[in-house]
Amino acid sequence: MFIFYDIETTGIDIVHDQILQFGAILTDEDLVEVDRFEIRCQLLPWIVPSPDALIVTATPVGRLEDASLPDFYAMMQKIAERLAAWGPATFIGYNSMRFDEPFLQRAFWQALLPPYLTVTGGNARLDLLPLIRAAACFRPGLLNIPFGEKGAPSFRLDGLAPANGFNAHRAHDAMGDVEATLFLARKIAQGFPELWGPLSMRAPKAELTALLGSGAPVFLFRHGGTPPVTCYHRIDKGYGRGSHAVLAQLGYDWTSAKAKIDSFKPGESAALRKALHRIALNKAPLLFTLSEAEAIAGLTPEAAELAQAEFLAGDSDYCLRLTEMVAPFARPEPIAGAQVEETIFDGFASAQDEQLMAEFQLADPPEQLMIARAFSDPRFRHLAIRVLYVRAQNLLGERELEQMRLGIRRRLDGDEAGGHRWRSISDAIAELEANSERTPTVEELEIMTWLINR
Repeated sequence: MFIFYDIETTGIDIVHDQILQFGAILTDEDLVEVDRFEIRCQLLPWIVPSPDALIVTATPVGRLEDASLPDFYAMMQKIAERLAAWGPATFIGYNSMRFDEPFLQRAFWQALLPPYLTVTGGNARLDLLPLIRAAACFRPGLLNIPFGEKGAPSFRLDGLAPANGFNAHRAHDAMGDVEATLFLARKIAQGFPELWGPLSMRAPKAELTALLGSGAPVFLFRHGGTPPVTCYHRIDKGYGRGSHAVLAQLGYDWTSAKAKIDSFKPGESAALRKALHRIALNKAPLLFTLSEAEAIAGLTPEAAELAQAEFLAGDSDYCLRLTEMVAPFARPEPIAGAQVEETIFDGFASAQDEQLMAEFQLADPPEQLMIARAFSDPRFRHLAIRVLYVRAQNLLGERELEQMRLGIRRRLDGDEAGGHRWRSISDAIAELEANSERTPTVEELEIMTWLINR
């Protein structure tokens, strides 16, 4: 099963902005629609939306505070319930690895829900944008790729979908973008099954790990690479355990490098490191077996590349040394004075706090208050108090209310010196005033008035 999904947000800051709308379509393995779901929510009281985002998504300011809409936390709970009922499945978005995925993870976390729903419980994820780019590279003419203002090919969904016949596209509407993404996926599946078949089925980490664990060379597609498709061999020995893999480009002379690696000049050392590539196994990188690469693009490894693969496979100590030259994934350093949204990677929840989160989702507000005060991790206490501030302020103590009010005022007002990391009201007004050389539109005037009165 596949779940095509999209989000619309208050801006592009995955840490401090908020999801306002979510849309998803469940399909079977043949991309036939089985079910669909969409939902919209109210604005959180401490979020200042980007005026540009409101205009692009055609969201009137009155809709942000529409009392008929669920609050953010109720929306995220409904999303989690529907996606859990639909799974296990492969989640597919458009440019989702860079935007929708991290946004969704943080939204679940802030709502005290399991954040990694799309990669746990048998679920996997796939980004359609790299597949579209690969299709354009391997099968020119399959898709009509429009050109941007600078004359370069443009892969923006709002231009690509209509250029290929999807004329009903409601661009920058969550369900509209889901429908456009599904339309393009069907174009690839039907017109280029040699590409769609293996890559869509290999989205789960276990499938990709098994492929790399065979020890055979693989081809990797990287948009913007020179060339875009290169033959590699996995050199780390974390098969089946790690979240990443280290690949060595077989066009590089690893045999000669071994003898002189300790006397490398800076340029030579940089060239060696450039020939090593670290991939995330749960982000569905575009890897092809030798037979797939030949069928898709007529690519076959050269004899010298196969010789390099054989050499690396026979020297585990050398491969270990090369692996250690690749910078490991580093989590961000804690931020002094961080807002709670910025602390998602400051540690996993304890088993006890995870249990309390599950109970919190099922409890009524008075019980939620008791649970909120029982969390051992202050981050989760803070997040729980936020939920109650939105839903049941009357239950909070005067100190908790005052802390929330001060925090919200600080978020809205920002720092006069501009040191804050989020969008304040003055930042949003400045965004509007950047277009002051022309007469403001009705939408811009409405947004300006709403911001001034907040």
